[in-house]
Amino acid sequence: MIPANSAIDHKYILPISLTGGLLLSLVPILFALDEFRFPGFYLRLLDVALLYALVAGMFYAGISLNLKWQKLPGLKKWLLNGLFLIFFTCLSIAIHLPIWKITSHVPIPFYFKDEIARNVIIVLVSVFAVRFLVKMSENQYLKSVNLDLQTQHLNNQLTVLMNQISPHFFFNTLNTLSGLIQENPGKSEIFIDKLSHVFRYILNMQETSKVSLKEELKFARDYAFLLQVRFEEKLKINIKVIESNGEMVPSLCTQLLIENVIKHNRMNHQFPVTVDITTEDGYLKISNNHQPQKSESSTGLGLKNLNRRSEILSGKPILIVQTADAFCVSVPLIHS
Repeated sequence: MIPANSAIDHKYILPISLTGGLLLSLVPILFALDEFRFPGFYLRLLDVALLYALVAGMFYAGISLNLKWQKLPGLKKWLLNGLFLIFFTCLSIAIHLPIWKITSHVPIPFYFKDEIARNVIIVLVSVFAVRFLVKMSENQYLKSVNLDLQTQHLNNQLTVLMNQISPHFFFNTLNTLSGLIQENPGKSEIFIDKLSHVFRYILNMQETSKVSLKEELKFARDYAFLLQVRFEEKLKINIKVIESNGEMVPSLCTQLLIENVIKHNRMNHQFPVTVDITTEDGYLKISNNHQPQKSESSTGLGLKNLNRRSEILSGKPILIVQTADAFCVSVPLIHS
């Protein structure tokens, strides 16, 4: 069931009523148009216009009332619909019958049968239209709840990931900083400033599943600076991205992918690892030359998690292309 505070969208009632009125009045309208060249055409046209207004009005009233009655027991709901049928049939006959007598020569009993049959159809359609609207609203509500749960789950996964990243990265960075202070005090001040930016960003992202591409790339540049100081000429990170137009990406996706490169590749001064970060065809691409570790073991959990986050946030999976010499992961950009 839909919660009490979840309103059904009423914008569908009027189109359904107008369409239903047209369908049930179509035959009288066609007969009226056939009499275009005959006397009494305008009176006949007035007759069918009045019929259409009554039918559309009954549709609108029937659907609106059944929306209010939707939570009532079935027997009570059908009893109310029966009373509505009797009341509206009497009302429409009282309004429509006088002009119908002037424009038609069909026996009166036929008119009553036609009126009752048409109004029964209207009541039945109103009941089932409301069921359809309720079911559609329930589906939309369940999709919304499911998306909220998935997003919450992603945030929980991200928090766990942050708890794993911080100590590991923190101790490695402190070791680098310790040596840098003795060798190059001036550069160590820049290093500390970049480090504070990185940790502030990581802390801010613990409750956020997506972030603007501009913010993520600013973080990536600070993070790359720390890594390049640590690994010196063994690691090169090139960020060549044109300024974005408000696109977003899963938060910390660049950190995960750069960390994967470091984890799974051999790095030395003779054969450095180069990471290129670019955008192309609606994707953020992180690629590197492939120099796998001899004893490489990986669960692939990080990429699986990023792929799941990407599917929920953008509706698209990440793209992974691996050759003998290169490895590339493309993350779909999220358009706000």
